[in-house]
Amino acid sequence: MNPKLPYVLLVGAAVIIFILSCMLVSRGRRSPSCESQPHIVEKMGSTSQSLVFADLTPEEMAQVVRYLQGNLGVPLVDASRAKPSDNCIASVDVQVPAKAEVLRFLDGGGARPRREALAVLYFGSQPDPNVTEYVVGPLPRPAYHRDVTVQKYGGKVPYHRRPMLGSEYKQVGAFLEMVAFAAAPTFLKEVFEYDGTNVAFQTTAPHGFRSGDRKSWFIVFQNVSGFFVHPVGLEVLVDHSSLDISRWAVSRVFYNGQYYRDMVQLESAYVQGRISVEKVRKAPQDGDFSSMKPRAPWAAPFPLQYEPQGPRYSVRNNHVVFQAWSFAFGMSVSTGLRLFDVRHKGERVAYEISVQEALSVYGSNCPGGMSTRYMDGSFGIGRYTSPLVRGVDCPYSATYIDTHSLSETLSPSKRKASLCIFEQNLGSPLRRHYSNLQSLYYGGLVNSALVVRSIATVGNHDYVWDFIFYQNGAIEGKVQATGYMSSSFLHGDGLRYGNRVWEHTLGTIRTHAINYKVDLDVGGVKNSLVAHDMAFEMTRAPWSPEQQIERPRLTKKVLDTEDQAAFRLQSKMPRYIYFAANSKNKWGHQRGYRIQITSFAGDHVPEASSMEKAISWARYQLAVTRRKEEEPTSTSIYNQNDPWTPTVAFANFINNETITNEDLVAWITAGFLHIPHSEDIPNTVTVGNSVGFLLRPYNYYDLDPSIYSHDGVFFTSEQDFTACETNPIACLPKTASCLPNFPPFTYDGFQNMKNKGKNKPKQTQPLLSAGRWEDSAAGNPPCQIAGALSASADMNVKTALILLILALATIFALVCVLLTRGRAPSTCQHRPLEQEDSDDGQSLVFADLTPEEMAQVVRYLQGNLGVPLVDASRAKPSDNCIASVDVQVPAKAEVLRFLDGGGARPRREALAVLYFGNQTDPNVTEYVVGPLPRPAYHRDVTVQKYGGKVPYHRRPVTGKEYMDINTLIQRELRKAPRFLAACCESDGTDLAILTTAPRGFKSGDRTTWFVLFHGVAGTGYYLSPVGLEVLVEHGDLHVSRWRLRQVFYNGQYFASTGDLEDAFVANLLEVVRIEKPRAEAVLGSMRLRHQPGSPGPLQYEPQGPRYSIRDNRVTFQGWSITFGMNLNSGPRLFDIRYRGERIVYELSLQEALALYGSNCPGGMSTRYLDGSFGIGRFSYELVRGLDCPYTATYVDWHYLAESETPKTNQNSLCIFEHDAALPLRRHFSDSHSLYYGGLRKNTLVIRTVSTLINYDYIWDFMFHGSGAVEVRVHATGYISSSFLHGRGTNYGNRVGPHTLGTMHLHHIHYKVDLDVDGQLNSLETQDMEYELVKDPWSMQNTIERPYLRRERLEREDEAAFPLNAPMPRYVSFASPKPNKWGHPRSYRIQISSFAGEHLPASSPMERSISWGRYQLAVTRRKEEEPTSSSIYNQNDPWTPTVAFADFIDNETITSEDLVAWISVGFLHVPHAEDVPNTVTVGNGVGFFLRPYNYFNEDPSVDSPDSVYFSGEEDAGACGANPLACLPPAAACAPHLPPFRYGGFLNLSLAPPAGGL
Repeated sequence: MNPKLPYVLLVGAAVIIFILSCMLVSRGRRSPSCESQPHIVEKMGSTSQSLVFADLTPEEMAQVVRYLQGNLGVPLVDASRAKPSDNCIASVDVQVPAKAEVLRFLDGGGARPRREALAVLYFGSQPDPNVTEYVVGPLPRPAYHRDVTVQKYGGKVPYHRRPMLGSEYKQVGAFLEMVAFAAAPTFLKEVFEYDGTNVAFQTTAPHGFRSGDRKSWFIVFQNVSGFFVHPVGLEVLVDHSSLDISRWAVSRVFYNGQYYRDMVQLESAYVQGRISVEKVRKAPQDGDFSSMKPRAPWAAPFPLQYEPQGPRYSVRNNHVVFQAWSFAFGMSVSTGLRLFDVRHKGERVAYEISVQEALSVYGSNCPGGMSTRYMDGSFGIGRYTSPLVRGVDCPYSATYIDTHSLSETLSPSKRKASLCIFEQNLGSPLRRHYSNLQSLYYGGLVNSALVVRSIATVGNHDYVWDFIFYQNGAIEGKVQATGYMSSSFLHGDGLRYGNRVWEHTLGTIRTHAINYKVDLDVGGVKNSLVAHDMAFEMTRAPWSPEQQIERPRLTKKVLDTEDQAAFRLQSKMPRYIYFAANSKNKWGHQRGYRIQITSFAGDHVPEASSMEKAISWARYQLAVTRRKEEEPTSTSIYNQNDPWTPTVAFANFINNETITNEDLVAWITAGFLHIPHSEDIPNTVTVGNSVGFLLRPYNYYDLDPSIYSHDGVFFTSEQDFTACETNPIACLPKTASCLPNFPPFTYDGFQNMKNKGKNKPKQTQPLLSAGRWEDSAAGNPPCQIAGALSASADMNVKTALILLILALATIFALVCVLLTRGRAPSTCQHRPLEQEDSDDGQSLVFADLTPEEMAQVVRYLQGNLGVPLVDASRAKPSDNCIASVDVQVPAKAEVLRFLDGGGARPRREALAVLYFGNQTDPNVTEYVVGPLPRPAYHRDVTVQKYGGKVPYHRRPVTGKEYMDINTLIQRELRKAPRFLAACCESDGTDLAILTTAPRGFKSGDRTTWFVLFHGVAGTGYYLSPVGLEVLVEHGDLHVSRWRLRQVFYNGQYFASTGDLEDAFVANLLEVVRIEKPRAEAVLGSMRLRHQPGSPGPLQYEPQGPRYSIRDNRVTFQGWSITFGMNLNSGPRLFDIRYRGERIVYELSLQEALALYGSNCPGGMSTRYLDGSFGIGRFSYELVRGLDCPYTATYVDWHYLAESETPKTNQNSLCIFEHDAALPLRRHFSDSHSLYYGGLRKNTLVIRTVSTLINYDYIWDFMFHGSGAVEVRVHATGYISSSFLHGRGTNYGNRVGPHTLGTMHLHHIHYKVDLDVDGQLNSLETQDMEYELVKDPWSMQNTIERPYLRRERLEREDEAAFPLNAPMPRYVSFASPKPNKWGHPRSYRIQISSFAGEHLPASSPMERSISWGRYQLAVTRRKEEEPTSSSIYNQNDPWTPTVAFADFIDNETITSEDLVAWISVGFLHVPHAEDVPNTVTVGNGVGFFLRPYNYFNEDPSVDSPDSVYFSGEEDAGACGANPLACLPPAAACAPHLPPFRYGGFLNLSLAPPAGGL
């Protein structure tokens, strides 16, 4: 062999290695990891200052314990082992200093307050046993303690009031097992197969009937996973009041409906055969139906949010800074999560926001259930804050924080990852507006908020506690309930108290009430409480005194005393309640923060109850009191065990003291009724079980503070909005295309627990990510190898051969790595979905018309009507034209025969609306044209639908008519040149004109007020009124006969613009001179005030969408939905099925009403019915990444309106799966067994946004994994305004120099055609009431027991619920078919709304919007009642074409095809923060459709996203826990397509409707 050959081969191998290494390095660079970028943090006060509120450190707790042990002079037993007769430390927590001290330190440069602890001690080993509270300090080296018990409570706390320690529960358990159960061995063995380990006990509370009692019912369950729903029918009443455990005794025993003196009597009765035994099937250890173990294999990963440049918030110690927010957080052992010193833009907004108590009151016919009134603060909401599971309880990449506590032990304990903080992209705009009037532009801001969360598992329930901080200065406090329900054994009349949910399990009715303390400091410590609301006033129209008008007026009241500020639960509360400062904003209004409550609470307990005072905070939805240091909390941990003599009675706080200009506290109660049903098995879901409150700035600022956000977006048609410099969203494909960095999954929630499994979870190793070689500390290894191979020229051949072999091995390894990398691409790849089902094109029976079909209809009509048709875009009123063409949905019976019965496909037809102005009797006619795609017939359906021809004056105003009106107005304005120059620096041509509606006072009128504004390109002119309004009469068919009837300016009326000019010249007119605004300074500008910052969280789908869209049908995890868009009424869905069963035949928007008040004629006469303008027609293109998530699927929509040519609104509907960053259900168990089970809440969203002149409505339809449908609408865009003059502020708030934000109400109407297990349904209602009964086990006592009131509504009149009337909290469509447990399969309607009176019933136009009378009305479905309103109602509301009130004619509604008509709405009193735009936060309303005994268990148990692991499993192993698979499964760079927007294409600035 040539001796040089090995060297040649060696050099060749080195070159190959070098090339392969470079390929490897370059391939790694293609997907850089997302790296945190340093963020500019606004100064929000010193983080060290926040430590004044900080929870105790473990070291401080230990010091307090050592101090107490050495300085009290009595022996202290570890509470975990203490007997009732011992002394022990029950808890140690921080003692927050007095507010005055803290504020001197924070604001006045005073000394830092002493740091102290509050220690609660049980003194059982004393002549007078009691509970004593000591303040111990100063920390960290305690030197003193002082007894504060008498100071706080007015006396010593009696020993019987002490909360039960864990050791006492263990002692009761031992008593039951060793003493009580020993007396009934035969019964227990034969009935329960009792072996000493297979039962679990659950306590009840309170413990007796009178002060001093300590007798508790303990309910016996099978000891399996989720034991709370496995009752066996046995309950034992234990008297454990004695301090001597040997004297404890059984007072009563209950089994299957019968009471016994004790277990001995029970055993005797059983042996003698005198007991009716219900043998309960033994459940497996995993609980069977209660198990949370996944039932479906893990599938494609769900959508995840990631932070391309890291978190945009900072957490240091207990201090958080996010955007303009800063606050301190902490965790009270008893009450849980609390916030202090909450500031926005450096100003303190709230001193304290904290949870106070969580109450649940149960009903049952078993003694344990009927006597239960849990006050969870007594058990410890903070103490039972559970460790959070990354990826389910909070987003995977959230910041997780450990908390520490000392409770019932001498050693501090750590709760790992028990609090999380994260920024969440809510997948929707905070504000937005699209403009194609006056100028073409788009502006908006994505709703990205900071969330602080903890989850408390208190027994069976898991409460998700959230505080959310929005960029507009709003704070939301919210609680959502999940976990297991509590249950009773089903026997006798059990169904009076709940629903059967399993063979022997009764889900017992209960009400939840949550109390919060909100210590607002608005513009300083001293505040007053002000209430605003709306009332109608009857007034004569100033321009037509013979006519009257119902005008909304702003009612205002300062609430002077605490009694006035205490709003009972069922009482009507003003819709705007706010804390007002002494200072004013720029526009002269008191700076304020508004309280807005979302709650479905009912009576907590009757006030006559002997224990009601202990929970008297629950009487009130809101109570505002003067802040006092001696009233720090609304309740006490001692109230639970002695509610008859409460240690703290909140009712005593309300003593009619003055509350004007004082330091005030708001006490807020939110709650809901829970009637458990089969879908609560295994867990209650969070969907629909959420309540809370918002704190919203109300004239606190001079404009919306979110306008200064770095996330803002604004671009015009004249800019290159695909350029990064213009539009930050366009940068996302570049700035966000990085590899999300998800850490390995770890979970330490089961550590250090007594019955912890032996095997400690192993830590998974980090996955080697692309580009890892670049990060090597040793430089570039491959290059070093290449250099080494050429180092020596005189090495021997043997050495060369060895190196050659090593080189070949290196080449082989590098090739393998490269091939592996090739199989795992750096960008996320879409995986094909398994087809859930196929409808073979059946959904096309509902499909919107294609452009080709529309064109065919137009050609057919042009050739077959025998009259000339002018293109509507050019048509005069005296012409004939096609106004619109839309699909004619076939009759339901035909469709169902086709879909379900194998019948023929219904003919495809169109509905054409024609205006016949060129006829002897001008009218509007509707034709059905078909069959498509080749029309051969048409039929006039006008008389059939409306009972006669539609009079011509009712037709909606066309764009051409508006342009002709504009020409008339411009001609008239030229008659007042000097006035216009003086008032507005204008010649009239640059003024924008806005229509009002309706158009007159009586049927046949077509006289419209038009409001004039300064029009500045790229801005919302709606905020720049000039004070001039004109009344145009345009009812004649000949435009030349139209005339200007009246002119209004600054409070005065004139017959013409000429008269206005004459008055000005004669100096008889008070002119308010308004400078022509500049684009950069105009009030309505959405232009960015800040340079873009780093991108916020984004959502991506690691393996692509998990939904599929085919034609007009979308499928997603059991759901299938057919979607479409009606030209007038907007989005609509058909044939909604879940798991193959139709739930809803039609779900559609019907109408949107906006009704205004003002002292200007245009505002006071405006009642917009937006369907007349075209809710669907004006659903324009959505902006990717702001209106919907960047990676959503966008769908085009085609329509034909006011033209002979079809048009396309590109990307006007979006569909996406949304990561709600929340558990759908979850439970953490550290009692009896250690496990965690949960399912994240991922929702399919179908969205469109309608821009109706000034307002933008966001229409959402959401589909949850629990089988629930959620419908919501959010309002944003610009407010409409009037010129501020005279007493204008009686009708709104000043929001600019001359701008009055006019008050108005929004009402939205929906049609819901539910088909619950078939077409024939009935309407059932359920609610809770109290009955006073003698206590079955203690007949000398009485108890107020909740029970379930059920009713079937027989007729339409019974099923029409007026807006302001109480409605049963459970209203459901019920099938005649039962579920497995004998209950009618049902779907419940749950409405969330803040609507008030729409219009007085005496109004001559009320019938046209009579749907607004009802929050819910259920009628029989009829083909001749397809919609609740008509496009013709707007222009003739006095003789409505469709009057919804006529639908309700007392027909029977049992076992019929029914329709629910749902109204939602809210009052809007515009304020400074509505400038430039109204934000969506707090302006969202809607409803849920929730399964109610429709399934046999929660259908989400079959979700592939379920998570479960036990304390004995390795939670970090992919095989045991799918969350542990996420880091590798999601290790890909999201693919974000280039930004495009076609919303300005082919547009002129001609008005579509309403604006000129």
